[in-house]
Amino acid sequence: MHILKPLLIVGIVSFLVACGSSPQQKKDTAEARHTEEKTKTLKEYKECVQRAKQDTAKLDACEYLLKAIDTAPTPAGS
Repeated sequence: MHILKPLLIVGIVSFLVACGSSPQQKKDTAEARHTEEKTKTLKEYKECVQRAKQDTAKLDACEYLLKAIDTAPTPAGS
């Protein structure tokens, strides 16, 4: 019984902290992740193009990365 009370308090505090994020914080976090993913994909595209050099077939294969950047959905609320 002595262990139940502290666990209950920790659980309630954890729940309140988890629910404490404002909508603006959630939006900012989502936008930051979205920007990081776009940056990562653009880097992969550039590396793909460098590896492909003048090979047209390989360059065409790199285009899917560029399309992924253009068609990526934006975070909700943007």
